[in-house]
Amino acid sequence: MPDTYTIYLINEGASTQNFWCFLQRPQELVDDPNVFANSSTQLAVPPNSPAINTFTIPVQYVVGAGASNHAVGLGIQVTSTTTVNAELNDEFSATYADVPPPLGPTLTQSGTGAGPNQISIASNAFNQVNNEANGWFSNMSFGIQTAQGFMGMTWSPSPSQTTTLTPTLQFYVAVGSYGSNTLASWNTVSNTSAQLTVPYSFALRKATVTYTATGQWQVTPGAPPAAQLARASQLSGVVDAHRSLSQAHSDLISLLGSSVAPASGLFGDATSQLDTVQSVTWDSALPEAGGAALAIPLLGVLTVKTALVSAFSYFTLSGITFNITSAPVNGTTIQFSYSGNQSAAAIEALLKAGAQILLGR
Repeated sequence: MPDTYTIYLINEGASTQNFWCFLQRPQELVDDPNVFANSSTQLAVPPNSPAINTFTIPVQYVVGAGASNHAVGLGIQVTSTTTVNAELNDEFSATYADVPPPLGPTLTQSGTGAGPNQISIASNAFNQVNNEANGWFSNMSFGIQTAQGFMGMTWSPSPSQTTTLTPTLQFYVAVGSYGSNTLASWNTVSNTSAQLTVPYSFALRKATVTYTATGQWQVTPGAPPAAQLARASQLSGVVDAHRSLSQAHSDLISLLGSSVAPASGLFGDATSQLDTVQSVTWDSALPEAGGAALAIPLLGVLTVKTALVSAFSYFTLSGITFNITSAPVNGTTIQFSYSGNQSAAAIEALLKAGAQILLGR
């Protein structure tokens, strides 16, 4: 089994960010301006997400070869038509066809004599000039294949040349509008990203990357604090239980159908009610979004789908309790407050139209 590195992703920004992971170029390719970053490893992370978001990276190198009617260059989407897993010391032969007709290449392992800690890829004597004159362009790639996608680099090979690579385990984590397998500039990637180097940036093969509220990067060896992971795990369990309860409620309503009497008559003394939020209006003095606990109560008004069957004093959502300040029986409007340890941004993201709340007395 290859070594596996885990990068935990934390977004402290105000909006959802698309995180991308790139692999640093081997030293042999660093000065070549015609080698481009290529990645399909991405993950969207909401602001202050309670979930555990990670890039899981097994150190499984791959080499690839392809051909298409697009020349290798910035903004071009390139995926290899043939890829092979590679180990250090492996040698590979890429055979590119001469056109016409336009055919994809073949890629085979040719030996294990590349040298210590190196991988080599040799190209055949294909007619590059004629191929490109006929709109057929070859490409060659190297990188790491993960369950979340490929991360590596792509370039245009020359005929009868051997490219020898000494892989560097250094990762770039970036946010932005990169495209899946769309070639990007290394200057853009490296200048606007968090950089992680094995082994220095990791503890037990784990590291945490935080995108801060000011758009800066923080890299911390190891996983996030245990308390944060525990909260994420607990919240996931609460959400699952809440979904199960919601489904049971829906099933019960479907079973009873039209035989159910009006809520105020049949369930006038009910101690709880599961309902769906229709709208939420926040007090104009809502604190600015941030990660800190609230200094003042958060106030708002919401409406629910079903008339209230009792004089409820609180409601819960995903394990978080809100106090009810006004909720007339048989009405659908609820005035509420919240003064817990969640941020205003987190509460806003959680309590919105479509959420299911459990009202209690």
